[in-house]
Amino acid sequence: MKLLKKTIRRYLVYSVILLLVEIPIFYFVVQQLVLQSVDHDLITTKELLKPKIGEAIVNNTLGQLRFADRNISISIATVSRVYDSLASVEIFDSVTGREVPHRILTSSFSINGKPCVLQVKTSLLDNFSLIENIVKIQLALLVLLLLGLLLINRNLSKKIWGPFYRTLNRLQRYNVDQHEPLFLEQSSIKEFDDLNRSLEGLAQRARNVYFSQKAFTENASHEMQSPLAVFQSKLELLMQTSPFTAEQGQLINDLADAGRRMSRLNKSLVLLTKIENNQFSNVESISLQYIVATLIQQYEMQIKEKDLQVHFEHSGDIVVNADKALIEMLAGNLLANAIRHNFPGGEIRITLQNNSLLVGNSGAEAPLDEQKIFDRFVKGNADSNGTGLGLSIASTICRIYNYNLHYSYTGNMHCFSVEFGKGE
Repeated sequence: MKLLKKTIRRYLVYSVILLLVEIPIFYFVVQQLVLQSVDHDLITTKELLKPKIGEAIVNNTLGQLRFADRNISISIATVSRVYDSLASVEIFDSVTGREVPHRILTSSFSINGKPCVLQVKTSLLDNFSLIENIVKIQLALLVLLLLGLLLINRNLSKKIWGPFYRTLNRLQRYNVDQHEPLFLEQSSIKEFDDLNRSLEGLAQRARNVYFSQKAFTENASHEMQSPLAVFQSKLELLMQTSPFTAEQGQLINDLADAGRRMSRLNKSLVLLTKIENNQFSNVESISLQYIVATLIQQYEMQIKEKDLQVHFEHSGDIVVNADKALIEMLAGNLLANAIRHNFPGGEIRITLQNNSLLVGNSGAEAPLDEQKIFDRFVKGNADSNGTGLGLSIASTICRIYNYNLHYSYTGNMHCFSVEFGKGE
């Protein structure tokens, strides 16, 4: 989730909660204030009626006393008590044909020694309608205020965070192997300006380290290959001299094997460094089915030497967007590893399905150490002639492209699977 959306969502959640709490409270408070006002009017009406009731009792005309308002009634009580009772009740209204809320004051008092009970009632329909309209208006105003604040905050946040997003976009398109250094815009916001200057310095240091490491890798590769080539040529010349004993021949063969291993190791280390420095940046659409089929043909001689049974199954092609050389290294290292660590007459199973590549081979009847198998110079077999960098290179390639590389041992088969992701 983007920072701007996260901030606005916090405001929105807080505002909605505030509305849900505030509106019922506001309705209850206004209702109580209206009821207090109605109660005050009812009690005032009672006090105004008392002199008239007292006069009617003196003249003995209480039974003839009539009120223009039907909501007022007076009667003589049998027991003398003094109290005022206020209550809200629902009374059927024949005009509207429904129950209407009323507020009723029942007051008991004595005038000239005669106990009386006065009942005054008033309809709350208009009051409650007024309350509902007030609450609706208040709700509408709060919603408009909330929407206005959200829009203002969104526009203001976009303007404030504009330099940050421009810096982020510039960083996402920047590569250390570019000839031009990273330049970021000046910002009127001090924190963003400090961030840009720090990023420029960090990028410049990364460029310096990158080009220094690149130059070192190229020079080291050249300087090591030259003496290795001289070493190999001198050994070949030595093999052509005579006479020499069988023991001397064996020593020369051992030296030649060691020289070839040193050459492979040097090339692998240089290759690994180039991969980690992102020096393979040509992205194109690659057919994995074609890559695997081509590799099987290339390794046909090694497969026949060990009399291996290769089964290539696929439920459809998988196309990935990456550097072709790296994908060939990834699949090639897995296949070479399956051949090298297999026994004569063994089996290799290669499967393409569900956007993943699975390479399984028979071999040692024991699982490998999953924690170390992808480390540099780790070999499954100590007697292997490999450099111990094949799986490390495969792991590095997967890490660069966010692929998932897993190892498992099931059914006496050592299995390496590469999940290429849904985006491929």
